[in-house]
Amino acid sequence: MDRYSRLQLAELSGVAARTIRYYHSVGVLPKPGRAGKEAVYGPDHLERLRAITTMQARGLRLDAIREVFEAEVPGDGDWREVFDPRYSGDIDTGTVLDDDALTELLGDRRPEILDDLLSEGYLQPLGTRWRVPEPAMLTGALILYDVGTDIALSGVLRKLIRTHIATLADEMIRVVREASGREYTGEGIDLDLDRFRDRFLATAREVGGATLAEEIERAVRQR
Repeated sequence: MDRYSRLQLAELSGVAARTIRYYHSVGVLPKPGRAGKEAVYGPDHLERLRAITTMQARGLRLDAIREVFEAEVPGDGDWREVFDPRYSGDIDTGTVLDDDALTELLGDRRPEILDDLLSEGYLQPLGTRWRVPEPAMLTGALILYDVGTDIALSGVLRKLIRTHIATLADEMIRVVREASGREYTGEGIDLDLDRFRDRFLATAREVGGATLAEEIERAVRQR
């Protein structure tokens, strides 16, 4: 079985060693094993860290993530579908690149920013390949880097965007559910949301980016 030191686990997961220690303290990551005086981690710890990163990207706080991990798996289903309302098995899990493709994407920036991209979760190592959980976010980080914004700050902005968009999405669906429940009876709102989901998504892609850009421009002018 693979065994990692804390620094090796940090490198593989893209989560800083000090953050790994913090995750132990709040109960979202199991304590490591011991080999003499050294802390020893295994594949389960790596998988757990990647799950934490994924759920944080969808807007879950650490206390909610801890509840997810403490819950029993319901039957043969995926427990995340029950305890993480933003999780679905058919959500796009990102893009996987080989090393040459990653080099082509990053260009001469690669030596300067690879470690930071890993630390902020823009990239995840998969053996000799690389997983990009959110390609659009990575593209945005590279654009900002080219105009002088470091990757760490882009990571803060990424989490801010994800958190607020997740809250907004929940609120929009709540409003639609309530309005539909008042306006008619019949098949049920869940079926209707499924039927119109593609239209919701198309609208979000069309409107969301332009609206965010307008609001950023307004905020800059006002300050």
